[in-house]
Amino acid sequence: MNIFRKIRNISFILLILILGIGSLYSQEDVPVFPISGSMSGTPINKFTFIRKIRPGEVKTPTDLEIGDWTRMDKDSLSYSFTDDQFLIKFKIQAPPKEGTISWYLVLNNPGMENLTVFKRVRGPQGLVWSELSRDMRMSYIQPAFLIETPPNKQEEFLIHASTRRSLVLNFQAWAPKEFAAHIQMENLFLGIFFGAIGIMLVYNGFLAFVVKDSSYFFYVLYLLFYGLWQMAVTGVGAQYLIPAPATSWNDYLTGFAFLSVAFSLLFTRSFLHMERETGWKNYAFLILSAIAIFGFIASLFSSIYGPMIWAVSWYPFLAAVLVIYSAAIRLRRGYRPARYFLLAWSVLILFVLITALRNLSIIQDTELTHWSAQFGSLVEMTLLSFALADRIKTLEKDSLQARLENYESQLKLTEIEQELKIARELQESILPDRLPEVKNLKLSVRGEFASSVGGDFYDFQYLESGKLGIFLSDVSGHGVPAAIISSMVKLAFSIESRKNEDPAEVLRSINRSLSGKYGKHFITAAYLIIDPANGKVTYSNAGHPPIVAIDKESGETKEIFLPGWIMGMDPNLKNSVVEFQMKPGDRLIVYTDGITEARSKSGEIFGFQRFYKLLSDHMQSPGEKLGEDLFATVRNFTGNRKHFEDDLTFLVLDYLPIPDESGIKEITSSFSKS
Repeated sequence: MNIFRKIRNISFILLILILGIGSLYSQEDVPVFPISGSMSGTPINKFTFIRKIRPGEVKTPTDLEIGDWTRMDKDSLSYSFTDDQFLIKFKIQAPPKEGTISWYLVLNNPGMENLTVFKRVRGPQGLVWSELSRDMRMSYIQPAFLIETPPNKQEEFLIHASTRRSLVLNFQAWAPKEFAAHIQMENLFLGIFFGAIGIMLVYNGFLAFVVKDSSYFFYVLYLLFYGLWQMAVTGVGAQYLIPAPATSWNDYLTGFAFLSVAFSLLFTRSFLHMERETGWKNYAFLILSAIAIFGFIASLFSSIYGPMIWAVSWYPFLAAVLVIYSAAIRLRRGYRPARYFLLAWSVLILFVLITALRNLSIIQDTELTHWSAQFGSLVEMTLLSFALADRIKTLEKDSLQARLENYESQLKLTEIEQELKIARELQESILPDRLPEVKNLKLSVRGEFASSVGGDFYDFQYLESGKLGIFLSDVSGHGVPAAIISSMVKLAFSIESRKNEDPAEVLRSINRSLSGKYGKHFITAAYLIIDPANGKVTYSNAGHPPIVAIDKESGETKEIFLPGWIMGMDPNLKNSVVEFQMKPGDRLIVYTDGITEARSKSGEIFGFQRFYKLLSDHMQSPGEKLGEDLFATVRNFTGNRKHFEDDLTFLVLDYLPIPDESGIKEITSSFSKS
């Protein structure tokens, strides 16, 4: 049996070895690229094999040879934005009858951050990979390696490449003479391109100070950051302006791009007078500009470079759609400078799209596609100069029109202020200006609107049984629409609260009576009925924040949460009732979410934790003093703004049984009238 087991094991091992050797021989050999002394950017990609490696896998060139290799089938291959690294290997063959051939291996991608080229050479211990150095004798924006190949010699190369930018692989072979001529042509084109940007910067900067028009200031800033963006993209900045590795300029590439987009949007908004447009278009420019500025800030953090380089690749196209659409609208309405403006941006977007398609390997990488974005920019700047010339002719007319519009705006503003004053007076009339002082109960209320009028509303109802109903509602939003709906709630509460002592049924009746009249708004509400004689409370809720009960003896602060639908969602309101007992000295807090959702300048919310701690710390304070301290704390938390972002209402109910039999009398509320 042992003999059969040994035969089986040996057979299994032999099978594995045969399969492994077979797989090695089945791999396609790397094709050989024939070099010559007259190469003019001859593509090499289709003569190469490529292999993807994960970050951290890099060891030695010999170790990295082992793995799955794929034949390249395109002269220009893009992997877009990736954290992966790549190995490329290929062989070259020199002709037999020529002498030693000097030639350049060039990667047509100035943004490549890491590019190492190895050549297999024979050393003392056999064949090894020797790293090649770039040719530092010439000033060129692309990675270039000068290689000397003896006649009739076959050589093998291995390339290690990675970058945080779009990884475009386009390897070319150049003869020295042709390569020198190519560099001269590229430098000439780039000199014209950046020279044109410099001239436009100086010219429009001068006009900006002479004409005092915001369009020129925004255009100058757009040109400045667009020029810096292109210096990072083309490698000119790293080669000529501030010599540095590509990584350093790539760190700022996204920031320059976002600022360029932001100022181009602000320039467009000012140039086309989009502030005169009604609707969403004017605000869209401001929102997209703000997002671009936020993108610039975010790009300063290297930890999120990957998402930001993705965002800056597609965000300009989103901005371009808005720019072209707005220019078409203004041209249709007779604004003459928009004709050149529309044509300029359309040309730029077309050529930038060609560059994007080239980066994605959808179209071939040629001289036209490689420099299409820069060529489109030249055309765009020329056309914009005509548009700005038309702009100068219309400045005087625009100035007169602006003065007329300003005068009309002042009239409208006066009318609006008068209407808001009347609305304020009307809303004050529906709020109780006196709070009931009932035996055994102590009430205090403090509130403030986010604007002249608001949507918070509270009221009280004396019931025939001697109980007191306390109602608080919050209409979504604030301002005049919310105030109108709150007046409707006032009327509905006054009617329904007299019919029923079930707080849940009162809320349901209010919802039914106002069904279909909310518009796009909704209402949260809390209604509780308290018996002053024994402290028994019956409470119902319609999506309102939980009320807070504070036990005097233990000092415990707890929420009384009761699920309930908000008003305005469905005519058939789903809510329930809870009953609980107050002891002498206990306190109830009813409030609107404007308190807990108040935000600081940094966006942090006030929150329930701060709110409950303040209530606990001020448990011994009278209700009026507690309201003053709370509002002062929230106002300080929000940065002492003139107005809160939302309406705030804060109601305190203390159960304080007293021996005397004093009747009902009225006291003045502390509700803020400001």
